[in-house]
Amino acid sequence: MRVSTNFMKRQLIINIGIILTVTSCAVFNADLRYKPNSIDEYYFPLLSAEFTKRQNDCIEKKEFPCNFPEPNDTLSDFVNQWYSKHLKSMKEPVLYKLRNEHKKIIRFTLLGTWSNPISYRIENNNGQIKVTYSKTKGLGGYDAGRTIKREQKIIKLETWEKVIAKIDSVNFWNIETHDPNMILDGEEWILEVLINEKYHFVTRNSPENYGGKEYAELCKFVTNAIKE
Repeated sequence: MRVSTNFMKRQLIINIGIILTVTSCAVFNADLRYKPNSIDEYYFPLLSAEFTKRQNDCIEKKEFPCNFPEPNDTLSDFVNQWYSKHLKSMKEPVLYKLRNEHKKIIRFTLLGTWSNPISYRIENNNGQIKVTYSKTKGLGGYDAGRTIKREQKIIKLETWEKVIAKIDSVNFWNIETHDPNMILDGEEWILEVLINEKYHFVTRNSPENYGGKEYAELCKFVTNAIKE
């Protein structure tokens, strides 16, 4: 039985394609798996055990709706893992764990569903202001990936002071952490501010389009700092 040369070539190409696909997926996924082994590995405080129990009891008893407002400066396990895996891949510090270390840090993280995750971290170390920009190969709404860009730059103290003034002007410390809108796609805009022992974070999905114009302007202030 004779097999045509063209047929053999097609089969060879198909087989190579399958091997490359499987191999690339294995390599890609190796970078992306992230399951915190302990509370210390989460990048944000978790919901309290008491709150979680209250939710679970409500669901078990079918006393719907069980949508209790989540406390400020906490995240559910699912969302915490999602955000944490991207910040972990960027080798970012866990800010809320630094509350007793007299740090002054502002970090904006952008997780677009189909775009590469990025973060901007501004740190004030005794008047020296450093900006760190990181970008990974992952997808913000899905898997994390290896860092593909990391830049650091010293900027003027005046820029830090402008960002702090903007934080105060929008009453950031009193903005609710959790997004009041239920949006299934878009971009997660996560802003964390740590000033000595004081820590607060806010997360909104595509705030420019869903009633968060002031918050979006504040986040842009942070991203523009690296251009100063």
